Amino acid sequence: MFRLILVEDEPRILRYLKEKINHLSSDFKVVGMYNNGEDALVELHWTQPHAVITDIRMPVMDGIELIGKVRQKLPDIQCAILSGHDDFSYLREAIKLGITDYLLKPAADEEISDLLFKMKDRLMLNQTLLEREVTRLIVDSPDMLFSQESAWMEVARELFYYGNYVLIYAWSPVGDIPDDFQTFCSSLLNTGEKCTRLPSPAAEAIMLIGVHSWSKDRHLEWIHLITRSLHNTGATSVLAFSPAGFVPIPELLGRCRKLVPLQSRFEGHCFELADSTLEEFPLLLESLQPAWMRLAHFIIKQQKQLFVKEIDTLFAGEYREQLPVTRRGWEKLLLHISHSLHSQLTNSSDFHFDLKQAMEQELTEEVWKLRTMAELQMQVREIWSSYFFRSEQERNLQRDWAKDAKQYINDHFRENISLPGIADIFELHPAYLNRVFKRAFQLSISDYLVQLRMEAACRFIREHPFVLIKDIAEHVGYLDPYYFSKVFKQHTGLSPSDYKNSSI
Repeated sequence: MFRLILVEDEPRILRYLKEKINHLSSDFKVVGMYNNGEDALVELHWTQPHAVITDIRMPVMDGIELIGKVRQKLPDIQCAILSGHDDFSYLREAIKLGITDYLLKPAADEEISDLLFKMKDRLMLNQTLLEREVTRLIVDSPDMLFSQESAWMEVARELFYYGNYVLIYAWSPVGDIPDDFQTFCSSLLNTGEKCTRLPSPAAEAIMLIGVHSWSKDRHLEWIHLITRSLHNTGATSVLAFSPAGFVPIPELLGRCRKLVPLQSRFEGHCFELADSTLEEFPLLLESLQPAWMRLAHFIIKQQKQLFVKEIDTLFAGEYREQLPVTRRGWEKLLLHISHSLHSQLTNSSDFHFDLKQAMEQELTEEVWKLRTMAELQMQVREIWSSYFFRSEQERNLQRDWAKDAKQYINDHFRENISLPGIADIFELHPAYLNRVFKRAFQLSISDYLVQLRMEAACRFIREHPFVLIKDIAEHVGYLDPYYFSKVFKQHTGLSPSDYKNSSI
C-alpha cells in the first residue's frame, strides 16, 4: 500500500530490515535500498516514498541531514531513525524534525511492527497524501485499486464522492502542454465542483473533474474553450464523461491514451470521446499520382529547383483542402508518396536504393517531432533532396563525416558534449549531421551517445559497487545526477541503486 525506502550503510542490516518488513506488514512495500543518504535523494523523484527508515551515522550524508532534505521535497513523508545506544544527541535533533519513532539496533520483530503501525496510522490521517495516492493508482494500477481486496477502495469512496465526472486528457508529441492547464480547467467549473490533476508524464495532462451537472451545451462550450486555449501549443485534448462516478475512469483514460495520438494535429484542438471518429486515409491518392510522377521525373533529370517547387505545391497549392488533418494522416500520406517515388526510381542508375529505409524512418520521425506544418514542409524538402547527392565524392564525404563524428563521440563521451556542439566541430547543421550519422549507423547521435554512456556506467558500477550515483553520473558525462538516474532506468530497466545492489 505505502512505499518505503531504507537507508543504512551496513548491507547485512539493510537486507535484514527489508526481509522483516516484507514478512511483518503487507501495508508497506520497500521500493529503495541505499547505503548512503545522497543516493536516496537522487532517486527520490521517482521512488516517491511515503516513509523512510534511515540510519543516523553514515558516510557522505548522515540521517539527520537526509531527513531534513527529504522533508523539503516531500513534506508529508513519515521518517524513522535507526540508532545505536550512543546516538542520543543525534536523536534529539531527529525529534525536532518530527520523526515518527526510532529503532535501536538490533530491532526486534515487535518493535518493527509497532513502528510500521505508527507510520501507517499517521499516513491514513493525511487527506492530501491519500488523495495523491488514489489518483496515482487510478492512472498506474487500476486493477489494484478496484480489486475486492483493495483497502484503497474505501479510501477512494470517501475522497471521490461526485456522481458525475469529466476526464480531460491532453497530450502533445512535442511536450507543449501549457503550465497553467490545470488552472484553466479549474476556471471552467461551477461553485462546489472540483478539479484534480492525476499524475502523468511531461507530455500528458490528466484532469479528473467532479461536476454537479453535465449537458451537451456545456461540453460543446468546454471543447470550444479548450481548443482555443491549446491552439498555439500543438497539444490535443479529449473530454470523456462518466455518469457512474470515478470507477469507469481508468477504462476511459485507456481509451483516451489510444485515441488522442491518432487525432493529434499540428495545431491544438479538443474533441469529445463519445463523438470521435478516426480520420480516413485521404481520398486523393489517385489525384496526386501526377504530382509524384513529376517528382520522380525531376529526380531522374536532377532538376532540383523544379522538384522543390513541386513539393511546395503539394503542401500549399491546389491540394490544400484535400490534405490530411492529423499527424497520423500526414505520416501515411508521406510514406505512400515516398514508396511510390522509390517504385518509380528503381530502374534509374542515379537512384541509390539504400536510402529508402532511412528516408522513410526520417519522414515518420519528423511528422511526430515537429511543431508546425511549415517545419514539416522544410524537412520533407531536405529529406527528399537527398536524391540529388549525385557524385561518389559527395557520398564518400558524408560517410567520412559519419565515421569522424562516431570517433569523436567515442573519444569524448565522458565530457559534456551534445549534437549541436559536435555539429559545430564539423561545421555542419546539427539536423544534417544527425541525418548523415543515422543513415550510416542506423542510430541517431543522441541515442549513440546515451548507449555509450550507459554501457560505461554499468561497467563502472560493477567495478565500484559502492560508488555514489553522482560520481557515476560525472564519470560518464552527466552533470545532473537526477537526469542520469532517469536515463539509466529507461536504458537498463533498473535504477542505479537497484543495479548497484545486484552487483554487490
